[in-house]
Amino acid sequence: MRIVLSFWDGGEGHLARVAHLVTLLRERGDRCLIISSSAKAARVRTLTPEVEIAEVDTRPESRLLAKRLPQYSHAFRHAQRRLALGFSDQDFVTANTGRVLEVLRAFRPHVVVNDYHDTLRIAAEAAGVPVVSLAMAHGLRSGPTLGTWKIHELADRPLPECLRSFNHTRAQWNLAPYTDERETFEGDLNLIPSCPELDPVQQRTNDVYVGPVMRPPAPPQRRPRRRPLVVSYLAEGNNRPDSTYPRALAALVRAERNLKFAVMGGARYARYFRTGETFLGMVPAQRYLDLLDEADLVITHGGTTLVHALERSVPVLCLPWTSSEAAWAVRAEEHGAGMLYPAYHRPLEWRVDDAVHPSTPLAGHWSLPISAQGLSRCVRRILEEPGHRAAAADLAERLSAARSRFDLVDLVRGAGR
Repeated sequence: MRIVLSFWDGGEGHLARVAHLVTLLRERGDRCLIISSSAKAARVRTLTPEVEIAEVDTRPESRLLAKRLPQYSHAFRHAQRRLALGFSDQDFVTANTGRVLEVLRAFRPHVVVNDYHDTLRIAAEAAGVPVVSLAMAHGLRSGPTLGTWKIHELADRPLPECLRSFNHTRAQWNLAPYTDERETFEGDLNLIPSCPELDPVQQRTNDVYVGPVMRPPAPPQRRPRRRPLVVSYLAEGNNRPDSTYPRALAALVRAERNLKFAVMGGARYARYFRTGETFLGMVPAQRYLDLLDEADLVITHGGTTLVHALERSVPVLCLPWTSSEAAWAVRAEEHGAGMLYPAYHRPLEWRVDDAVHPSTPLAGHWSLPISAQGLSRCVRRILEEPGHRAAAADLAERLSAARSRFDLVDLVRGAGR
């Protein structure tokens, strides 16, 4: 079969899922093409050297070149993210959809796999190609309202929306308008990289929990007694507000001589850390996955990394930026497999950012105080209370069961025309 895949290029987890799926498809003889932005094309080639790539930038260039990217958190709607990135520009949305459509018509895929690429579904509909969505349930209409974990804080406030530009584009190809922004990420089949216990939604007939979509854990091995290993993923940037977390983590690394640490993150973080006996360094994604197999604790924003940590029976400390991340983090805490950094239990803050919306306040945790002392208390609590590891192991069994229940290649192929 011929299969096109694309991903939201704001996060490493989206690309990692798509790259893993490409590997599985190609092993079974399918021909794959990845639609990637120019910025991510080199990374795609590193992960999947033989795959065909079509470069179509996925974000309005005006935002990428802006001196200051506006803060956002899609706490209740994806519109906060889209407006912050400039997707209200209907000319861009239409032109981008047209470029993606050209790729589809040239490649003639039997099915399209979409991991949060904003315009891909419109292009696929215009081309008459079925869509398999690879997305957290909270990004689909079948899931609860974004921000459900703090829905009581909405209090009838108006929420921004970013439908007009997308519906303008849909009209160009005689497609019915969206009525809900989450339709963008919904497919004929929705593959959800989680398990029901971690992501409680009302599952529909086209929603399938498939467990983590990436390399499975290595078999457990007996290890000599050693310093506990704490692994962290730094994801400030990517249009998320900067925080004090990188500096606080660096201070924690310097202070905690009885723990070992490793960090995955961009080069911009290297200045905070100094490699030494207790710091294994800034590690690339492949080494990061290897270290998850050895970790005793993972500090994460709560997205893909959280799922892969729990599948390895590793408890998590969560510092989420977005509602989908927070939803998983809250569930992990409720199951006892980790905790939210305590400041995240504060009410959301509401701010107006003219670059996003001139009058509608946006919800987010914009100024959370994250300190080395606070991190140290949380890390010690999770490492010293054995119940966290036991609860993580229970979720590991459930995630593993979801992973083994279906064959991803068969699911994708079965959705093809």
